Amino acid sequence: MSYLLDYLYQYFDEVSYKEFYRDVFPVGSFEQKGVFEKGKYNGILVEVTNEKLNSGKPRVLRHTITDDLEKLDEVVSRDNFCLMSPISYAGKTRDSSMARELYALTFDLDGLISTDKSPYSGIKELFWQIENTDYRIPKPTYVVSSGTGLHLYYVFEKPIPLFENVLEQLEVYKRKLTWFLWHDSISTLHDKIQYEPVCQGFRVVGTITKTGERVRAFKTGPKVTMEYMNSYYPDEFQVKEFTYKSDLTLYQAKEKYPEWYQERIIEKKPKNTWIFNRRVYDRWLQRIQTEYSVGHRYWCVWVLAVTAMKCGVSLDELERDAFGLIERFNKDENPFTKEDVLAALEGYDSAWFTYPVEKMAYRSDIPIEKNKRNGRKQEQHIKIMNAIRDIEHPNGSWINKNGAPTKQSIVQKWRSEHPEGKKADCIRDTGLDKKTVYKWWLKK
Repeated sequence: MSYLLDYLYQYFDEVSYKEFYRDVFPVGSFEQKGVFEKGKYNGILVEVTNEKLNSGKPRVLRHTITDDLEKLDEVVSRDNFCLMSPISYAGKTRDSSMARELYALTFDLDGLISTDKSPYSGIKELFWQIENTDYRIPKPTYVVSSGTGLHLYYVFEKPIPLFENVLEQLEVYKRKLTWFLWHDSISTLHDKIQYEPVCQGFRVVGTITKTGERVRAFKTGPKVTMEYMNSYYPDEFQVKEFTYKSDLTLYQAKEKYPEWYQERIIEKKPKNTWIFNRRVYDRWLQRIQTEYSVGHRYWCVWVLAVTAMKCGVSLDELERDAFGLIERFNKDENPFTKEDVLAALEGYDSAWFTYPVEKMAYRSDIPIEKNKRNGRKQEQHIKIMNAIRDIEHPNGSWINKNGAPTKQSIVQKWRSEHPEGKKADCIRDTGLDKKTVYKWWLKK
């Protein structure tokens, strides 16, 4: 038994996977099996099997979770890697544009401090800060042992509809709380915080972990409200423009969010997007195989997933390419697993269509130069720039091999692009540590 499990068993009651998911998704949350119900949605579970495709990559299954939760019994009975987010979806695609209701805000926490003299140091500090309201960590409803780390579930009393503006506010809130959870008194990875999106999937309770144990859930507190969560942070990080599921009809949404209603409901317009040339995807796949750094492998694959979406590359092809990187990325001292790949594939989501190129470079730690069109149309601009590139660098020497930008240059570049920006905005946009941003803020 791991030290994390040992500690949780000492102080909290374990609940079964069925009890856990029934509490997260109360009766009536999803459609009944085989019955279409207007206004009802379903959960989506992703399972990576041990079955191999002709390409040698694992077969990935997507299951619809209906109100009876019966599919969970089937999945838990197998020893496969499974992910699920505490969200209901319209349709069968785990795309944030299809996300409808958020039932819990969930956080991943890895690298909890543990020494021979004090094996419980990190987890004890976590719960001490949770109980001490002078700190910025609200009390979670459940803490889940995922094998080598923890998942903290803040289950809402009523689910929150995921309107686009609400999701954006939730992303800001989640980033702030994540920063406090990965504090240097709790985690050894405080300088390598992994910020994850609201719609991120997490290992399914009851299924197998990479260490061969089972994912186990422990009840640690009551359900929460967004008002309670907001009370821990100043206005700039709070989620303000939200409603609970039972409080907002489509008519009220029309009144509250008229532009959203007109464009997305009446005109059925998708979010503003742009499409890249297929070669952009192929080039990025090639680059990350030689230019990746160990601390940024997840983000290299995440950017690959975003790029695949923008380039019209199918999910099946993306999965084959991404799982094919494991052998190259995996290191004995720093493993890179199927779990890491599947988590990074969350980037294959239309929500990231407009994700800035500069931020992709920050995340992956690989420089990406943004082209200027000088008033030309995109297609014309691409042809001209490619022709110039091939003439000037016929042997492919145009590939940038000078390494990633320094932390100082990242901060300085961000400040030049945001002259009125605040340090908090720079920390949020670049993903850099607070101390790093403060260190280079005034340096020229």
